Amino acid sequence: MRTMRIYSIFLLICLFAMSEQCGCPAPYTQQIVCYDPIVVEAKIESFSERGYDKNYQITVTKFYKGKGEYDTLSDKTTLKTPKEASACGPVVLKVGSTYILSVSVYDGKMQHNLCGLQVDASSATNTLLEGIAGKYQENCDCGIPSMYEVPHMGPRTNNQCGHSTQGCDGVDSICARDRNGQCNWQNC
Repeated sequence: MRTMRIYSIFLLICLFAMSEQCGCPAPYTQQIVCYDPIVVEAKIESFSERGYDKNYQITVTKFYKGKGEYDTLSDKTTLKTPKEASACGPVVLKVGSTYILSVSVYDGKMQHNLCGLQVDASSATNTLLEGIAGKYQENCDCGIPSMYEVPHMGPRTNNQCGHSTQGCDGVDSICARDRNGQCNWQNC
């Protein structure tokens, strides 16, 4: 009886801990770029902490997506990020470094969390650079299965990539239409 009670308490603690975790719906970079309205290269100038947020002061050095959206922002230099794991934080960016970031917009302000694209610009792969230069956006209509789904057996539609295979460039892989109009993983 006592063992059962201890087991039950342990199970409740585990469930609570799991409920406090961040869950990111888009594991592939292409999905993130297609979903988020702004993708930039930005230099981190400084940061400050306020309440539940860590605010980075940034200078945008290059636009990959969303220049028009960026131009409408009320604050073009502050990137708001969460400090708490349950809100998909903490985001840790090094002052003085340059990053490629996907940015969401809420109430006229830029926001970013760990579910977004966050790559040190000096270590970006060639596949990532090709993707954010346009290949990802050109192929947002290609469906990408979740990494966690059981692979689909049988034929797939023209608008779907299958599960990525070994030899692909991981989460940065590009799902694009081939000459026949079929969505397939490129360079795999």
